[in-house]
Amino acid sequence: MKLAINGGKAIVEPQYRKFAHPAISSFLQQGVLEQLHEDISIYDNGGIYHKFEKLFGEILDFDGHVLTTNSGTTALYSMFFGLDLHPGDEVIVPSYTFFATATPLLHFGVVLKFADCLDNGNIDPARVEELITPQTKAVVITHMWGIPCDMAQLLRICRENNVMLVEDASHAHCAKYDGKFIGTFSDAAAWSFQGKKVLTCGEGGVFATKHNYMFERAVLVGHFNKRAKKEVFTKELAQFNVTGFGLNLRMHPLGAAIGYSQLQKADYMLRERQETAEYMLNELNFIDGLSPMRVPDNAQPAWYAFPIKFDSHKFSVSMAEFVKALNAEGAEEADIPGATCPLNRHPIFNNPSAVSHLYDADIKCHTENKYFKQAEDFHSSMFKLPTWYGTERMNYAYAYMEAIKKVSRAYG
Repeated sequence: MKLAINGGKAIVEPQYRKFAHPAISSFLQQGVLEQLHEDISIYDNGGIYHKFEKLFGEILDFDGHVLTTNSGTTALYSMFFGLDLHPGDEVIVPSYTFFATATPLLHFGVVLKFADCLDNGNIDPARVEELITPQTKAVVITHMWGIPCDMAQLLRICRENNVMLVEDASHAHCAKYDGKFIGTFSDAAAWSFQGKKVLTCGEGGVFATKHNYMFERAVLVGHFNKRAKKEVFTKELAQFNVTGFGLNLRMHPLGAAIGYSQLQKADYMLRERQETAEYMLNELNFIDGLSPMRVPDNAQPAWYAFPIKFDSHKFSVSMAEFVKALNAEGAEEADIPGATCPLNRHPIFNNPSAVSHLYDADIKCHTENKYFKQAEDFHSSMFKLPTWYGTERMNYAYAYMEAIKKVSRAYG
């Protein structure tokens, strides 16, 4: 069968080429309209903020503190501010992640130490353990593409070294490890509710922690006066309740309404994404040269995306050419991540002194390949597909897998 990129007919029908997320249902629209008429500016922790944060905690079976923010990046910033970091503190971060996992840390003057990843893109616990020193304040992990990290090892390492473990769970809404939800058994976690995330507000974020002091600092950095007066009680912090610490990081109430409607439907959306992922996992067993990423034992991914390992030795074209052919077949959302890459590729990590006076020219990433080898290997051999939910979900999954089979046959 002639490839579309060479003039043949695209195998994916037009209606299955791009998936609209979130689904703009009457239920979502009604929730936004109700909020529009109720209140579009909320100054405390009431109204839609209370409903959103309460339901999010209930879904995760989490009895700690939950705080909405206006983005996933500011949720991460709030989390790092809550850690009470000082210039010169060391923080271990993944070498492979989206850059916003680590860029907020540059506002605190901390020394970033980059731990290489495992075969599935997640941080390598052995590298974390090697990097810990008496100056290490925290370890930051990201559950890449919704696949949980090897949590048992990371928790043990941080506990034995008296180091805080915090999670960027932006890809991992409602993912589980050993039966518990990601974000509920470390010291703190942050989620993005932006754009195409599993659960979305359009723009938004959530921070959660079981530690009172960390939560109160996070409230003060982005939520002042009325909310701070209701939630900040530690004497040394409460004196700043009226002014906060200088920022306004509140989620927009209409975004919270969108997110709240998503939370109410989260169970079926996640279950249906799992169904499409399981179908694709099975289909990949029959395609030589393509394989799924390893999922740790006892882990249940969120499947924010469906990453696929590409074996360049099995195909006559590069991965970039392979994905370009998939796009031509109508699998338009098949994608090679760009900005999500080994962090040493970003100038900001190699030269933080150019943007912050907290750094000097000697503080930078180690750019030698030995520090990022696995991250480079992973990044150069992975492309991703979406996962889908809704009544047409299996039609999307089938169409995309047929495109992969067609291109694999042509180039294999």
